[in-house]
Amino acid sequence: MAERNVLDRRTFVKGMLAAGATVTVAACAPVATPGATPAAPVSQPTVVGPAWIHPKSLVRAQPGYGGAHLTWKYGDTVKWLPPMDFPADAAAASFAQLPKSKLQTIYYLMVLGSIWENGIKDIQLAGKDTLFGIHHGAGQEADQVGVGQALQSLPNLPDLVACNMRHHALGLARGQNVNTLSAGIWGKTTGATKGYASYRQSDVKNGFYGPLPLIGLGWQVATGLAWSCKVRKSGQIALGMNGDGGHATRYFFSAVRSSANYKLPVVFWGANNFQGVANPCATWVPSPYLADMPAGLGFPCSVVDGNNVAQTYTACKEAADRARSGDGPSVVESLTWRWYDHSGNAGAKIGVDGAVGLPYRTDDEVRAWLGRDPKVRYANWLLAKGLFTQAELDAQKAAAQKAFDDSVAFARSSPLPIGPEGNVGMWPDYTAPAMQFFEHTVRTTL
Repeated sequence: MAERNVLDRRTFVKGMLAAGATVTVAACAPVATPGATPAAPVSQPTVVGPAWIHPKSLVRAQPGYGGAHLTWKYGDTVKWLPPMDFPADAAAASFAQLPKSKLQTIYYLMVLGSIWENGIKDIQLAGKDTLFGIHHGAGQEADQVGVGQALQSLPNLPDLVACNMRHHALGLARGQNVNTLSAGIWGKTTGATKGYASYRQSDVKNGFYGPLPLIGLGWQVATGLAWSCKVRKSGQIALGMNGDGGHATRYFFSAVRSSANYKLPVVFWGANNFQGVANPCATWVPSPYLADMPAGLGFPCSVVDGNNVAQTYTACKEAADRARSGDGPSVVESLTWRWYDHSGNAGAKIGVDGAVGLPYRTDDEVRAWLGRDPKVRYANWLLAKGLFTQAELDAQKAAAQKAFDDSVAFARSSPLPIGPEGNVGMWPDYTAPAMQFFEHTVRTTL
């Protein structure tokens, strides 16, 4: 009974924040036993933000965007605009040691993802093709490709990924073929989902589960996948990727808490583009950063520059290695930016990057973030380090453009689906009963 009357630290902090208080928790010292030797004080880690690895504390030394509430103004995201050049940090030093072939693949996939996103936007705006709607991920290539390439891709044992939307570069980085990706947006049988499921193209053969239709659901699907990896002792891990809005759902904390309880091999990756659908996350996040919300659960929670592929790759690799070694989950918040509207092409123009004139962000803000194009930042870093020549990078751009053009031709020439074919081959070695197409008897008794 006595334990029920003890107020734990997390409940205390949440209550104080709800009451509008400013709370700093330096340490929670145990009650001293009479006659016992006092324990030596534990020094608190120095925090340098926003690109840090989580100190074991609930409080950040560097203030964030969270808790701004009604003081937040449209355009304030420029306060978190990263420098154009990659900082000479540990992530960049580690990333530079990757084989040249790996660095080239990452650049190619980032360029291909960008060309695909902007090319599909132009085709949709031209209005000559019938395509599914889309949630564009342009501008988030460093985030998606860095994560996708940091995970294990062994044949038959790939790491497992669950996500929601803006997933196209992530799918390519996890092994999806660009022809399949384009055929899917045209709704053709040669797409990953055989012309069904809208633009949401899962590819389970490459461990790509999603994108899922409910915002935030990727957290719980990733938790279930991680449980499967742990039970099967397969050596795989799972990663859930969602946007900032996904942190406000019922799925987030329950998934993170359960993963901590069972030390599941999972990474929770939050791609924070600040905007949600149209509501800045600063108006609903009480903690300085999204990653701070589960910090009291005792595992690493970090924040990285999501437009810096050296940081996204390195952070994901560290979190994946931790999960694979049996140390349990991690949370990573990646500060990035989406170039277009939440969905569709409002404010977009053919041949022009970025959407302007949207009511929930300023055009100056858009232009500032366009100036931190992750592909350009990465290319500049590769050139400055002497790892690639401009001619080599141009060759990768040309190859990516050709791959996109070929994929469009492939999609346009592919057949449309017919009726119940949609239930065949969606999962390996399994055919779902076609009850949605034919009359069937509903069993009402056991």
